[in-house]
Amino acid sequence: MIDEKSVIEKIKKGDIDSYSILINEYQNNIYSLCLSIVKNVDDALDLTQEAFLIAYENIKNFKQEAKFSTWVYRIAYNLCVNFIKRKGEIFSLEDEDVTNVEIEDKTSSIWEEIEKDERIKMISEGLKRIKDSDRLIIELKDIKGLTYEEISIILSIPMGTVKSKLYRARENLKKVVEDIIKKGDFKK
Repeated sequence: MIDEKSVIEKIKKGDIDSYSILINEYQNNIYSLCLSIVKNVDDALDLTQEAFLIAYENIKNFKQEAKFSTWVYRIAYNLCVNFIKRKGEIFSLEDEDVTNVEIEDKTSSIWEEIEKDERIKMISEGLKRIKDSDRLIIELKDIKGLTYEEISIILSIPMGTVKSKLYRARENLKKVVEDIIKKGDFKK
């Protein structure tokens, strides 16, 4: 983990080379975010590069009230949503009806340990089949490990809304995974 504050201070004082530290630290996460939204490798690469360029051009205005990673995530998210809109596609974080079943991994037996790899594969397959907005919020929280506050900033929605959307997204994922299991519609 890097000391963002000192790196950013160096950049603000004119040390251009220090920006590569931030790029190296966050480029994979930003690319992953972009790819999950735009679904095209080349477009995701371009948007990732553009997000870092915009962040660099505006770093003197960055007040460090949030982490740099949160700020660049927000820039990338906005770029991706605008890109999707320009293409005439729709990307939204609209709610859907869900049931009240929790999805948690409480491994308690040796058989569950053995089946863990299989569950991971099914969850990965389920993530491919749920709505983009559901996948995005699950990826930000459960895969990238961002806090509710960071997700709230990135998506420009209240923290309570982040929690409810995450809950609903997990519910939708659980339903999809259950359908995969019931229908045997899973490719190992």
